[in-house]
Amino acid sequence: MKFIKKKNLMEGEEILYVPQLHWAYTVKPLILSLPFFLALFIVWLTANQSAYSTLAEAEITLDMFVRSIFIAGLVFFLVIFVCRIFQYLCTEYGVTNKRLLLKKGVFRINVAEISTDRIESIYCIQGILGRMFRYGTVCISGVGGKTPSFFMAARPYALRRKIVDIIEKNKTITVIHGEIPRAKPPAKPAAQQEPIYRYGTFVRVLPNSGK
Repeated sequence: MKFIKKKNLMEGEEILYVPQLHWAYTVKPLILSLPFFLALFIVWLTANQSAYSTLAEAEITLDMFVRSIFIAGLVFFLVIFVCRIFQYLCTEYGVTNKRLLLKKGVFRINVAEISTDRIESIYCIQGILGRMFRYGTVCISGVGGKTPSFFMAARPYALRRKIVDIIEKNKTITVIHGEIPRAKPPAKPAAQQEPIYRYGTFVRVLPNSGK
């Protein structure tokens, strides 16, 4: 989190959650290529045994061809593995009280962010390997423009719950710190008017004076 802490935090902003890029990011290409290497290895062993048993020129050529493909494939995926390790070490995710931050890249750095008050929806993508190793991609849908995604984040559903909690908390703070409507002063009771007597209409009966 060195890059995000030094160059991207604003005044009054603090990191509340740090999602981690799952370790399976480095070995996922190798895991997906295992069936290919297994089939190629079986073909290589078959061609090798056939070549030593018959000493046929075609079988020896096939053995050399399969061996070359196997070695080239290993070198290719070894390069991919090293590149993935560098990308793993240089990827940073951060969730603050105001924004979601994503930093990727080794030589060319890409930084994406989205404010929590502009998030419309959050959804997770998790395949078979993701369910096995507990990782997934958390996609953020915002108001207009390109939205970032936490690719292969560890514990994706915990990350989603944390983002939702921060959004709800910010809504509560906004409501509390908003302008409180001033209560209207209570209306004064209307003065009670004395009944108007019209002496030409009503007859006033005087009390008995003691006779």
